[in-house]
Amino acid sequence: MPNFEHSFYDEIYTYSSLNSTNKQAEKLIKQRSAVGNFLILANEQTGGRGRRSNRWFSPVGGLWFSVGLYSLNVNSSLSVYAGICMHKVLQDMFPEQEFKLKWPNDLYCNGKKVGGILTQYLDKYKYHIVGIGLNTNFTDLEEEITDLATTLRRETAKEIDNTTILTKFSDIFAMNLPELMETGKLDAAYFNQFSLLKNKKITLDTDFDKFTGVSKGINKKGAILLEIAPAMVQPFYAGTISEFEKGDS
Repeated sequence: MPNFEHSFYDEIYTYSSLNSTNKQAEKLIKQRSAVGNFLILANEQTGGRGRRSNRWFSPVGGLWFSVGLYSLNVNSSLSVYAGICMHKVLQDMFPEQEFKLKWPNDLYCNGKKVGGILTQYLDKYKYHIVGIGLNTNFTDLEEEITDLATTLRRETAKEIDNTTILTKFSDIFAMNLPELMETGKLDAAYFNQFSLLKNKKITLDTDFDKFTGVSKGINKKGAILLEIAPAMVQPFYAGTISEFEKGDS
């Protein structure tokens, strides 16, 4: 998308190939080359990473981008916020498909992972980075992930317009951001309506322990609500879901 434009971004940087759009965003910020809110786009990522440095297969045809947000006062989860925005886009564009949100940062289509979100904050530079990878306009997947992941083109059997997805995402992201900054509240009701994990037994890995319980959705700050004992629900603001029940929510 060499000619992509959107009024939300002060600068747009496009590349044919990058190791990682998030790493490039971080590089520009630390070099003080970035201006205001900016967007980084790559046709492919050779070293794409998810949470906990998990490798993310990122070939030509997918939608790989990072958003740099300057001096943004947000106390809620940007991963959850970005996930809600992208879910709304995909559900609107492909209503015949079933899209789900998996806390804290994954998007699923028809039971398989189709996208992921990776955020970071550079406190010294007052920049948030929101990186999004979406399996869109390609069909070939590495053999070891075909049971777990999918692409929009695989599911729809149609050519996918990455420009339209990115434009609609940028519209929604920009439109609702002022309210998030003012209230600090996410649309938890929307997330919970489309949650992959709600009312399922899960195991949550944190930096200090593992917790097993039943997911009761999220709160308005983006924390997952885990029932670890009858009538005992605890919020967790960070962690990784290592195990969860499959099947209908």
